[in-house]
Amino acid sequence: MRFTAVVFGNGRGKYGMGSNFLYCFREMWSWNKAFFFCCVLGFVPALASNFLGVYMPSRVVADLEAGEALMTLLLHLLLLSFGAWVCGGVDGMVQEYKQTMIWSFKGHFQGKYIHKIMDIDYDRLESQERQTVLGNVADTVGKGKNLNGLVFLSYVMEDLGLVVVYGVLLCFANPLLTAAVLATVFVDLRLLAFARKKHGEYYEKLSMQSRKMNYINTQSQNAPAGKDIRVYKLLDWFLRKYDESLQAMNRTHGKIMVWYTNRLYVAALLAFLRNMFVYAWLMWQLVRGQIGAGDFVFYVGLVNGLADSFEMTMRQIMSLSSTSLAISYIRELLDWEDDWKRGEGIGEAALGELLNKPVELRLKDLSFTYPGSDKPVLSGINLTVRPGEKLALLGLNGAGKTTLVKLICGFYHPTKGRILINGIPQESFSREEYERVISVLFQDCTFLPLTLDENLTAGEPGEADRALLDRSLDYAGFRERYDRLPAKGATKLIKEVNEGAVDFSGGEKQKLLFARAMYKQAPLLILDEPTAALDPIAENQLYMNYGAATKGATSIYISHRLSSTRFCDRIVLLENGCFVEEGTHEELLRGNTRYAELFHMQSKYYQEEQERTEAGRRQAEAFGETAHQHPLEEGLEGGNVE
Repeated sequence: MRFTAVVFGNGRGKYGMGSNFLYCFREMWSWNKAFFFCCVLGFVPALASNFLGVYMPSRVVADLEAGEALMTLLLHLLLLSFGAWVCGGVDGMVQEYKQTMIWSFKGHFQGKYIHKIMDIDYDRLESQERQTVLGNVADTVGKGKNLNGLVFLSYVMEDLGLVVVYGVLLCFANPLLTAAVLATVFVDLRLLAFARKKHGEYYEKLSMQSRKMNYINTQSQNAPAGKDIRVYKLLDWFLRKYDESLQAMNRTHGKIMVWYTNRLYVAALLAFLRNMFVYAWLMWQLVRGQIGAGDFVFYVGLVNGLADSFEMTMRQIMSLSSTSLAISYIRELLDWEDDWKRGEGIGEAALGELLNKPVELRLKDLSFTYPGSDKPVLSGINLTVRPGEKLALLGLNGAGKTTLVKLICGFYHPTKGRILINGIPQESFSREEYERVISVLFQDCTFLPLTLDENLTAGEPGEADRALLDRSLDYAGFRERYDRLPAKGATKLIKEVNEGAVDFSGGEKQKLLFARAMYKQAPLLILDEPTAALDPIAENQLYMNYGAATKGATSIYISHRLSSTRFCDRIVLLENGCFVEEGTHEELLRGNTRYAELFHMQSKYYQEEQERTEAGRRQAEAFGETAHQHPLEEGLEGGNVE
């Protein structure tokens, strides 16, 4: 039973080997029928070619033994050679076609993976229990190595067909010959399976050493790491660690090779004993006149062909187990179901009313606990954001801000409670409808290798609303930089993909993200740390434009920085997954509040910065130089840039 599992594999879960390959054949049929027939019937010319190669020498010897005329002998040889040549040629063309098409077939699966991974509910991407599936599918469709086994299917059919043909013909001579060949090959493969099992036991050690070596190799090519390596003289340390890992890997490989070497010695002994038995029996039959010289050559060819074909059949099946497992992961991913509705939700008429004016956002008894954890990240959240209101959601790192944003965006689903837009529960929307209601500026920058305008509008070339795009650029403070670009909106991004592409600084990228969020014109706007990469002057300018830009939307500003909250209508402070304070900037500063404490702690930094600036100016004036006024010198009040 254990050997059967090693050879045939069990797939994964409900996806067995047979089911997996039937699934692949259905995919082949729907994708390319010519490829399907090549994989299913492509073994026929190979089988014929192999059999003719075994039969031809025996036919020649039999003709010579029978004293056939030279022309008859040459005719037989010509016909058999021509048949072998035709079958071999057809087989070669089939194999070349399959090897060429398998890359496209891998691309077929990769396309299905990309479509699924970009369209599936977001929480599936972050689920720890699904990371194994995602990682294995990404590796399979990215490298495609395991999918090569799909071509091996035709090889299995070819070798299995030869096993049947050779085995049946040998049985006519003596069933013991067939049994001897199959038994010795089976024992050899059992030893191979045992050696592979030992290999698997050492796999974790090899994997760890390999990861260490890959890490060092990656760091050696990493420009930021290269600075530290040179400044702190880390070269010798890296080389020493690399050599230690390499030597450990070599020792482990040495232990593995002992098992494979022992298996080879035993396999050679088994082949020797098998051949002694086969040749002795055939020679005895030849001496007794039971078979002729041609039959002797034919049976020897059958024995060798049966041994090779049976071994290759079992090896191919063993290799197919990894292919079956890879297909299991792919099928499991493609079978994942979403929680969001697709298609019909609240309807286009109701959605149109929402999109025409600011909306009300209500969080009712909202709680969330990550799967596998017993501690809630958010607990008992109740909040109503009025239509057109500008709300500042503040909190230190780890307070739960990011989780709350993902819940509002629909990336996560609440463990308890509800999210309502104008009184409509979030779950009543289809995902497509809900995504039209919300526009988000995330802290992380995500740009595609398209033109600048295409990145800002998420549309096809020529479809942009030029006036709306210009206003969005003005609000974001990127207009001047945009106009200085030689190709302006046609500028390509992502240098790794586009030749002559332009890269922007972190602050410029955040301005572009702000412009993209403005361009969408959704009635609910969320800005998650929108000024994290901006200097104080740019931050101040962005907030000045923020009010004008969001007149037609309900907006939520999320940050752990408290220096620029006065532009908001209301402030809520989140700590340990709960709202602890709420009010305007002035109201929260009046009392002995947590907000006031945090605000004064952060504003102290700006005051110290101002003192350093003034000290530098006095020193410059002492040397007769013209001091430059610090941009924060004016308008700084209690650490606030207004």
